[in-house]
Amino acid sequence: MEISSSPLGYTVGINHFSVDPVVMAIAQGLVPDPFLSQLADLGHLVGNHVVPVGNEIDHQPPIELISHDIDGRRVDQARLTQAHRSTYELLRPVIATPQTSAGFAGHFLEGYLIADPGFYCLITLSTQVATALHLLHPSPEDLLRRLTQGSSWGGTWFTEIHAGSDLGANRTRAISEAAGWSLSSGDKYFASGAGMTDLALVSAYPENAISLRDLHLFLVERYAQDQELNFIVRRLKSKLGTRAIPTGEVELDRSHAVLLAGANDGIYRILQSLTLARTANAVASAGVARIAILEATLRGDRRSAFGTSLAQHPLFARDLVTMRLAHLGITALALLCAETFASNYDFVDHNDSEYLVLRLLSHATKTHTATTSIAITQQALECFGGLGFLEDYAIARWHREALVLPIWEGSTNIHALDAAEVARHPEAAQGICDLIQQWVPDSLRPAVVAQADKALHDLKGEAWYAKEALAELGHCLEIAALGRFATFVPELADVANLRWRYHATGTLPIWHLPESLQFRVT
Repeated sequence: MEISSSPLGYTVGINHFSVDPVVMAIAQGLVPDPFLSQLADLGHLVGNHVVPVGNEIDHQPPIELISHDIDGRRVDQARLTQAHRSTYELLRPVIATPQTSAGFAGHFLEGYLIADPGFYCLITLSTQVATALHLLHPSPEDLLRRLTQGSSWGGTWFTEIHAGSDLGANRTRAISEAAGWSLSSGDKYFASGAGMTDLALVSAYPENAISLRDLHLFLVERYAQDQELNFIVRRLKSKLGTRAIPTGEVELDRSHAVLLAGANDGIYRILQSLTLARTANAVASAGVARIAILEATLRGDRRSAFGTSLAQHPLFARDLVTMRLAHLGITALALLCAETFASNYDFVDHNDSEYLVLRLLSHATKTHTATTSIAITQQALECFGGLGFLEDYAIARWHREALVLPIWEGSTNIHALDAAEVARHPEAAQGICDLIQQWVPDSLRPAVVAQADKALHDLKGEAWYAKEALAELGHCLEIAALGRFATFVPELADVANLRWRYHATGTLPIWHLPESLQFRVT
């Protein structure tokens, strides 16, 4: 296919689905055939609209907050350009995918294609709200239509300034009144989508709460029954990246709320929502890495040095192979987590063994894909030399976008602590071992299984070692994921062997990507 020229980057104008033969083959095994044409359409939209608009937004002034309309009414709306707003509307159908025959597997494949953490964040937040409504609201139909077909957007507001990921320290208080619940003393500090959010999932404690199990989950709408604003957006924040989505501070003061999950259920429904977001974070990590490698690959074809193209130089070629192998690994892992989420995200009991396995898998997947994505984007940036360090060009943006991925939905330390708690459930640890036993290629099984057993043992031990143990578990699960999808792309078994050797020894033999694993660009 022809690559359109762009002053900012090389990945404008390509179809981000058809360029990726491995994901195309995996998709054929995960979703119904008719959905494949939707993925191709989305891949075209990403290359011809999402990427170029995102590049432009990244160079524009930060999103402004409009606090009052011309008549003096408080509105707290984010000011977006028409191109910015229309991009979100073009992506809105992705919110509805989980309720179609493609399910969450299809939704997360779409997230991989979108990749841009700013745009995909609002889609994910809205999907989190839609999923909670579908599972927990007594009559969700009208609210779901507003998200999937109307003009409403969703948000999840759990984090407070004094507590961060420590939900047990939430100060927002829920008061049961004759007219329903109201929330006060709420200061939600990292409110992604602030100024755009119409329906928010909010965590709060009722009066006389004594433990984390008392944490409740509520739905809060932008407007109260009297059509006045139901919450206040104090300000929007200036950020290093993800400039496509506004992030702000939200105040809740006698805000009308609808209870979705109460004591002994609320915290687990919040964790369920976070597991969805962490899986989305993983596919976005793989998607960002894809774009960075594409940028570096096309740079290698177009740039000459010392009398030949960069792509012909062995060290540059090695860089491309190293990045692509890592990218295939995290893409397989992210999609394995997506496949598992699609089957096990709902639960009758939060101690269901399948759900516990999903939680542990999501912790390892989110951290491993995020840290690997940063390493890939950094290496891709270096492939541009000094140009990579200039904000003039897109590759710098993709590295900045990757930096948020280990932070969103909990830092690596938080994931290590949460994973350790889940791993202490024998059925969760055994389920992860069974998954690895099932999918790791035969030649690697003894070594990988032994390493996974050690990682799980260390994860349950001293907290000092928990982060390293979780990282090691992520490597083992990556090999299992490559083995799982080698059923669709047999060459992924070779990738598993190379990735394990590189992880174990730090060495990579001279190896050339077979055509089946190469991006299809000209």
